[in-house]
Amino acid sequence: MSEKTPTPTPTPASGQRVRRWLSLFYALPVLFVVGLVGYMAHSRATHQGPPVRKISATAFASVKINGLEAHLFAQGDALRASGNDLFIEFRDAHGNLADVGDVEFELVLKMPGSIMHSIGKVMRTATPGQYRTILDPGLAGEWTATLSFSGPRGKAEAAFPVKVM
Repeated sequence: MSEKTPTPTPTPASGQRVRRWLSLFYALPVLFVVGLVGYMAHSRATHQGPPVRKISATAFASVKINGLEAHLFAQGDALRASGNDLFIEFRDAHGNLADVGDVEFELVLKMPGSIMHSIGKVMRTATPGQYRTILDPGLAGEWTATLSFSGPRGKAEAAFPVKVM
C-alpha cells in the first residue's frame, strides 16, 4: 500500500496573517489619497496671494490725446526699472471717465547703436475708462512713452517723455 502524505491544513493563525496583510494592502491607497487631500487643503488654506502694490493717488504723467486727458499712475512719482503696475485713466473735458476701447502702451529707449522696447499688455478694468498694465523696462533712463487707443472715441496716439528710475 502506498502511503499518502497528508496535505497541511491551514492554521487559523496563517489565515489571519494573510487577511491582515490584505487589509493593509487595501488601506495604503486610501491613506495616500487622504494624505494628499489633506496636504492640498492645508496648502490652499495657508496660500498667500501676490503682493499688493499701492498705486499713488497722484499721476506721475498726464498727456492730452484726441481731446481727452490721459493720467498715468504707478507706485510713486516715476516708473521703476523693474516691476511696475501701471494704471491709466482717460478723462474728457468735464473730468468724467471716458472709455476709449483698446489701449496700447509702449516705452522706447534709444541709445547709440541700439533701441530698447518695453511693451505692456493693457487690460480693461471693471470701470470704463480705466486700464491697467504691467511694465518691466529693465533699465533706468529717459524713455519715450507712446500711448494709443482705438475704439468709440476714434483712433489716436501720443508720445511723451517718461523718466524710469
